Amino acid sequence: MRTKINEIQMVYTDEGDGIPLVFLHGFPLTRNTWSKQVEAFKSSYRVIAPDLRGLGETEATPGPVPMSRFAEDLNALLHHLGTGPVILVGHSMGGYVALAFAKAFPKALRALVLVGTKAGADSPEGAAARRVLADKVRAGGTSVVVEAMAPKMLSATQTDGAMSASVREFMATASPEGVVSALLGMAERPDAGSWLGKIRVRTLVIAGADDKIIPPSESETLMLGIPSAQLKIIPRAGHLVAFEQSHAFNDALREWLAWGSSSRYNPMGEQKV
Repeated sequence: MRTKINEIQMVYTDEGDGIPLVFLHGFPLTRNTWSKQVEAFKSSYRVIAPDLRGLGETEATPGPVPMSRFAEDLNALLHHLGTGPVILVGHSMGGYVALAFAKAFPKALRALVLVGTKAGADSPEGAAARRVLADKVRAGGTSVVVEAMAPKMLSATQTDGAMSASVREFMATASPEGVVSALLGMAERPDAGSWLGKIRVRTLVIAGADDKIIPPSESETLMLGIPSAQLKIIPRAGHLVAFEQSHAFNDALREWLAWGSSSRYNPMGEQKV
């Protein structure tokens, strides 16, 4: 499905009925990385998965795209779809966007799931490396990022050739302009660590035990910074944990969602004051 949001054409998946469960993909990926979650949860939830600005099939715009801009796009999409408060799941860069959304639009959240992501800003060296990579993409196209990142997306022990090919396919669809805009936006993103304690919805943090892009220690930091957050480390999973170990990921998410909907303590959707 597609609609015009904030002057761009945004493409998204919207399947099922019930409480809205929204999935935000990482960089430089697409909503299709969540295909196994869409199938698993659409019988119980309204599952929504957009392609973020400039990635997948959603239109790109020139210049850096701050995480706050991605969050504004999401908020506009949710208003268009009439969802009300959502359970928001963000992976990697999608996690940065989810945190920006939680800060800007706290009343639009029922619950938060942060996957293979972190709160901290880039170091000066990390930000500089993103800008160098952006220059390389301008010169050589999206394939530069695919070759740099695809080998790191799955665990080092993963031998499934079809899975590796799918990861490359997810990444290859991004436009060079969109990749550059996201890289520059990530390089400029602020440190979210100082306000994690203000998050007032139930939060689950998930990481792949073998993630080499954002190590599980960053997930531990998130869990410690967010009140009452829970942490789940999934074995034999790299950065793209929900795709590589989909059954374990889905089981962890389903169990946490079920506990939240039945618990008298901080029930799903309650905003602590």
